[in-house]
Amino acid sequence: MTGEIVELFVLRSGDRWTVMSEGVARGSFDYQVDAEEAAIRLARGAQAKGCRSGVMSPDRGSQMRRVWPI
Repeated sequence: MTGEIVELFVLRSGDRWTVMSEGVARGSFDYQVDAEEAAIRLARGAQAKGCRSGVMSPDRGSQMRRVWPI
C-alpha cells in the first residue's frame, strides 16, 4: 500500500451527475447510480494500485454518505 488516499465524490451538476477527484470531473452521467458505479470502479482501480480509496455520494437529504469504504 502506498499510503496515498484517493477520495472520489459523486455530485449533481445541473440535471447530470459527475464524479470528482482532485478537482477534476471524471465523466457525466444521467443517473446518480451510474455515477456511483463509475466512481466505485475508479476507487477499485486505485485500490489495486495500493492506494486507500473512498467514494462519497449525497443521500436524498443532500447529506454526503460513504458508498465505498476507505
